[in-house]
Amino acid sequence: MSIPTQSDRARQTLVRQALEPEWEAKLSPYTYGFRPGRSCHDAIGAIFTAIRYRPQFALKLDIAKCFDRFNHPALLAKVQAPPVIRRQLKAWLQAGILEDDHFSPTTAGTPQGGSCSPLLALIALHGMEEAITQVYPHARGIAYADDGVVLHEDRQVLEHCQDLLKTWLAEMGLSLNEAKSHIGHTLEGDQTGFVFLGFDIRQYRVGKHQSGKGPGGHGRLGYKTLIKPAKANVKDHLAELGRIIKSGKALPQGLLIRQLNPKIRGWATYYRHVVSQAVYNRLDHLTWVKLRHWARWRHPRKSTA
Repeated sequence: MSIPTQSDRARQTLVRQALEPEWEAKLSPYTYGFRPGRSCHDAIGAIFTAIRYRPQFALKLDIAKCFDRFNHPALLAKVQAPPVIRRQLKAWLQAGILEDDHFSPTTAGTPQGGSCSPLLALIALHGMEEAITQVYPHARGIAYADDGVVLHEDRQVLEHCQDLLKTWLAEMGLSLNEAKSHIGHTLEGDQTGFVFLGFDIRQYRVGKHQSGKGPGGHGRLGYKTLIKPAKANVKDHLAELGRIIKSGKALPQGLLIRQLNPKIRGWATYYRHVVSQAVYNRLDHLTWVKLRHWARWRHPRKSTA
């Protein structure tokens, strides 16, 4: 990762401000990463809107080493900037890396750490959804940075979409991460649902008294769409709290609380708009158990009554 100087950071910000209004008008409305006024929750809301009234197959996409492999000539051709900006972008892209007094040229990828890099990534990935919708207009592609999901009712359509995307990405010097890209169904199958941006998105069969209603409030769907914190993210968050408590055995109580609160508050805020109450209750209890062990270690002669 590069760390731009103040001068380079100012120049990159100026270039981004010059290019961003034009590209905001061009980018797909279903692209949410690195864009002003958009967030992860907007992407999750778009997925919920797309599947709430009809279960669908989902093609989960992950681009392998996305920011390290962008093809420079293809990216510069797509930017279509004035010559001055184009030359400056080319200089940044090919600036090279100096590490331990060893210089390595950069022949692909975008320099991470600068204010212009996210916009360049968006420009490089622009057109990915169009490659699908030109063939299958009813397919819905939702992207956040190098992660994405394509929704459709037909599994064979998504299998063809995957092949289309591989061809399109190859033109930009990119490829799919086969280990993290897969097709599942939101309601049926052995592995129901999918994980996107740390959220577990899935539909559940329920009785008529718990079922969601159809469009306009008419009829019963027979299922509910529930979005919850992903199990892996819950596990990682609990492990992080455990590491803080374990490393803070010698800390005063107040200092330990000041270290824990930002982690707990930030994680809880991220998941507050989905079905999280049961997860919050479980984490609250397990955190209390860890703190009880901490208190017993700090005060072995005090009663717990």
